[in-house]
Amino acid sequence: MNTTSSIYSKKGRNNRNLILADVIGSEIEAFDIGTNALFKAALFSNIKSGSEDISDVFLSLLKKSLAANSKISPYRLFSFLSYHYFKKKFIVTALEEIKKTRSNWLLMQCNVTELSGLDSKSSHFYFSHLEKRIFEEYVTGWIDAQFALEKEFKKVRKKFLLSLLKKYFNFLLFWCFIFIAIYIGLHITSKENSLTMWQQLKGWINFLLQRLY
Repeated sequence: MNTTSSIYSKKGRNNRNLILADVIGSEIEAFDIGTNALFKAALFSNIKSGSEDISDVFLSLLKKSLAANSKISPYRLFSFLSYHYFKKKFIVTALEEIKKTRSNWLLMQCNVTELSGLDSKSSHFYFSHLEKRIFEEYVTGWIDAQFALEKEFKKVRKKFLLSLLKKYFNFLLFWCFIFIAIYIGLHITSKENSLTMWQQLKGWINFLLQRLY
């Protein structure tokens, strides 16, 4: 039974990978699928190669991802703390954007005279080759392009954590003082009653639990 479930699970993952690969089209082998998706979305949004405007594309996709998946508030927190978790959600949003913008972009890039007389199979090959050629040239405009998605994620995460710190600074400071006061109190009393700080803390917890129950 476990073997059967494992087989179906593996087939499901393989099918999903095939679907993702089909949507994203040509890829740069040195990049992961998330980074390929970011650059494809930027290309189809007519962002110039090497431009810092790729950050705008990233933020736009991030907002759409959060809007689609943030009904449960913890998602926002996990999205900004875990790159691996964030990337899984980001890829879905990026691929949806790629599907919506690819056709118009390809029509703008193609040469109508080259298309005339081609059957559907030849046309598909023509567009695939055109996209592959332009995409491979496009990504060369960025330094360390293979880390582009992770860099954008880290920039946003830093801003997010700083905003959280500013928002809850007084709250965190208050509890820091509380813990420091408890530590000092336990340290002083441990010298007087020959009990370790942990023993005293355990005694207080047991006392509170007895009172509560």
